[in-house]
Amino acid sequence: RQVTGMADTGAVTKSGAKNAKADAQKYYKRKNDPAGLAKIEEGDKYMKEGDFGKAKQLFDEAHEICKNSTVERTAKPKGESQPKPAAETPAAAPDADALCTAKLLLSIPKENIQAKPMREGVPEHQNYAKNTAERLAEHLQATGGKYITRFPPEPNGYLHIGHAKAMNFNFGQARLAQSQGLGGETIMRFDDTNPEAEKQEYIDSILKNVEWLGNKPVRVTYSSDYFQGLYDHAVQLIKQGDAYVCHQKKEEVKASRDALRDAHIAHATSPPAAAVSPWRNSSVEDNLAKFEKMRTGQYDEGEACLRMKGDLMSDNPAMWDTAFYRIKFTAHPHSGDKWCIYPTYDYTHCIVDSMENITHSLCTLEFESRQAADGPYYWLLHKLGFYKPVTWEYSRCNVTRNVLSKRKLNQLVTHNIVNGWDDPRLLTLDGLRRRGYTASAVNSFCESIGVTRSGTITTQMPALENCIRVELDVTAPRRFAVVKPLKVELKGFKGEAVCELPNHPKNADMGSRKVVMGSSIYIERDDFKEVDEASFFGLAPGKEVGLLGTSFVVTCVEVKKGKDGKVESLVATHRERGDTKVKGNLHWVDVKTGIPAECRIYSALFTVDNPLAPPKADAAAPSGPADGAGEEEEEEEEG
Repeated sequence: RQVTGMADTGAVTKSGAKNAKADAQKYYKRKNDPAGLAKIEEGDKYMKEGDFGKAKQLFDEAHEICKNSTVERTAKPKGESQPKPAAETPAAAPDADALCTAKLLLSIPKENIQAKPMREGVPEHQNYAKNTAERLAEHLQATGGKYITRFPPEPNGYLHIGHAKAMNFNFGQARLAQSQGLGGETIMRFDDTNPEAEKQEYIDSILKNVEWLGNKPVRVTYSSDYFQGLYDHAVQLIKQGDAYVCHQKKEEVKASRDALRDAHIAHATSPPAAAVSPWRNSSVEDNLAKFEKMRTGQYDEGEACLRMKGDLMSDNPAMWDTAFYRIKFTAHPHSGDKWCIYPTYDYTHCIVDSMENITHSLCTLEFESRQAADGPYYWLLHKLGFYKPVTWEYSRCNVTRNVLSKRKLNQLVTHNIVNGWDDPRLLTLDGLRRRGYTASAVNSFCESIGVTRSGTITTQMPALENCIRVELDVTAPRRFAVVKPLKVELKGFKGEAVCELPNHPKNADMGSRKVVMGSSIYIERDDFKEVDEASFFGLAPGKEVGLLGTSFVVTCVEVKKGKDGKVESLVATHRERGDTKVKGNLHWVDVKTGIPAECRIYSALFTVDNPLAPPKADAAAPSGPADGAGEEEEEEEEG
């Protein structure tokens, strides 16, 4: 659930209603149903009144009306017909290194005074996203005015197709800026702030896949490289009165946030006592002493945490005293056992972005409220007096019949439901590589789906499969293979026939191969029916078909069955094809010279389009994380 504002409904935000309207308009463009248009216009009225819940309901109704409508789209006037272009020689497969987003979507770095547009209705004093001219000048002097993006995955699992989309966007935008003479580079940063879930195995795999997809970071960094600086900045915040040590338990934090949410719904002018931590107004001296006790391991895990002293009356829930530091008595895979307190993602993300002079921090939509101009990302940088990068959110990558969450993928792996992170049924990058996908096909898929702000789009699995099919159609040499063999004895066939077959039907430069055909061949069992049908192009008793790559046609004259009544083999006559036109032509493999092979054919891992949906509602798109409640969320595609 993404939260960027608070309406009377308490559950539907303005951003959510806008996304629903965008989806409804998309389907209205396909099916111009007047009833759908009427719902959209009615929803607009409620948007102006601030009733986002009612507006979203009407937009959703419009979406369903247009989606299921039988009204045809109004055709545009046709211009003069153009002659068809001449057939072209098949193009080479795309070079992974050359792939980049077709359009530079990011703002010019030297214009980044207002790093994030203000949300409607937010007062100017809550605008934390404005850079001073002096701070921006210092940043531009350090970067030379180039575009700097970053790809920051958490090393808590193997990358999946969603991370490939994030890489394609981050590296692609920097490459495009570089190609236009504007300067561009991408930093590969490991967001390694949670030592319990992170392993060197994951770090190695991530680096391998970044390289496999043709991406070349200017350098590799780790958030843990900045642990000392992050700690020092936390001390600074405490001294400024902007952070405090809290001893509330997880369930107490949730209860206080629920009370605060109810207060906002009731339009309260101040937070109720139940919504305020008992330790929120502790003195600077007490907080410094307690934070030192946290650092030196004098508290148990969960006994204390450092929280921001934000704005409890902000309509952005991410400002409700998000956690900054927590205690974990776990050695870190990169920094060892130096620390027993670790910064949260919400605290680390923005500070390291600024320290690395990132110009554009590209994230998925679940981080929108945290990165709003009045959210904690910019609040922190404002309080510390740091340069503020531009933040830019886009939708996650969802693909039907799959899960794209490292946490859920980890469950499938650890419970032995799949055979490791590289199981070919998974959309991990290792799984795709094992299945036979190429880097260029994966990049092509990411280019084809692009980036959008609609949070409800789910890509059909065949769209991904089509990318590798298109590439293999150009690059793959052809061979005959029979997966479910049915033996055919060619009656009266003597000796052997040597057939010369092209290695590619559209590219003579790929050469040819010689294939031997004897008196016994295999065809696909699915290419035979005992009772012929008008729509069937295969072999049937008394029916004549051609054999691909040969000059022969064959006719089935006998069906041999076993004791169980199943067809075991066929007998067929053969003759020269001549000018005969047959309904079907079958591929085949010679019994004597054919080579046994193991074929691994994978179907979808899940039987429903959306495995995360409740029963009987699998069409819904997976939802994002909650509203930044101070509990650290799993970092997905963005890092």
